[in-house]
Amino acid sequence: MNHEPRLKETELFEPVRHHFETKGFEVAAEVNHCDVVALKDSQLIVIELKKSLNMTLLTQAVDRQSLTREVFIAIPEPSKPGGKRFRAQQKVVKRLGLGLITVYQSPLRYAANIRLTPDFKGKINQRRRDQLLKEIAGRTLQRNVGGSTGIPVYTAYRESAVTLANLLMIQGPTTVSDLRQLAGEKTQSILSRNIYGWFEREARGIYKLSNTGRTEIAEYPELNALARQLLNRS
Repeated sequence: MNHEPRLKETELFEPVRHHFETKGFEVAAEVNHCDVVALKDSQLIVIELKKSLNMTLLTQAVDRQSLTREVFIAIPEPSKPGGKRFRAQQKVVKRLGLGLITVYQSPLRYAANIRLTPDFKGKINQRRRDQLLKEIAGRTLQRNVGGSTGIPVYTAYRESAVTLANLLMIQGPTTVSDLRQLAGEKTQSILSRNIYGWFEREARGIYKLSNTGRTEIAEYPELNALARQLLNRS
């Protein structure tokens, strides 16, 4: 019978986040398909979360090694950490050059324990790495929880769309050129793609906020507040 703790993937996130933040890292979740990303200066760490050590987790972690040589997998502490099965699993993880974190229940809370440090010497895909770093830099808020499924992810793209929606709500129909001055170079792409259905083209080069946009951006009060601050400074 399996007596290992029945932690959800999202419950692994908080102790992992706390561990790296106490070491001075900026931590973000759900970034370009990575469960957790920790960044300090030029040091980039990726952590993949799973309820158990399985082939899916190992496959994901090996893929993340194209982004950085420091990739960890994080799982609940097994009921028999000194057992034969777990020792064999650690050998596989080590052979792949991955790091291993186990999350255990301390007297007060769950905590993260580093069991193996990464030792990967392969090549890095600089384009993918740069895309990841760009996404982190484009986010103002870090509201995502690592391991979440079926929940909208706060991305740099979503932040930009919310900013545009707030501009249009305040100013009414506005030209793309005027919007671009406040919302950046991706303005035209966001308006044209309109993946959330928030924008409507009123005339050539002029957009307004749709009824859907007026309703749905209310779900992002913190992003709305940041967008209003941007307007006030302009």
